[in-house]
Amino acid sequence: MVRVHETSYRDRLDTDVAMDVRYLVQGVNVIDYAIVLLAREQGPWRAVRVYDNTHAVNDMHRYNRDGIKQPAETFHHGSAGEAMRSALDAVRGGYSEMIESWRR
Repeated sequence: MVRVHETSYRDRLDTDVAMDVRYLVQGVNVIDYAIVLLAREQGPWRAVRVYDNTHAVNDMHRYNRDGIKQPAETFHHGSAGEAMRSALDAVRGGYSEMIESWRR
């Protein structure tokens, strides 16, 4: 039986910007992941976007300013590992624009 290992961490991207990352690896394959872009504006951390494969589809959800999760959009058609790496790159490279969009 191949062991499943879970990893989670928070990556600070800027003063009031962070990314929570959680993923499960079975053998060498990512089988489940969630990446949440967070922003803080004079208060608690708030979700801006989440990338995950909760329903076996690589989805992205936006959140509105009221904290309501918007409908899923498929963002990647590859494996969970490929999608997770793509989401990490998207958040690291585009978090400023994502947060500005969330603020509007």
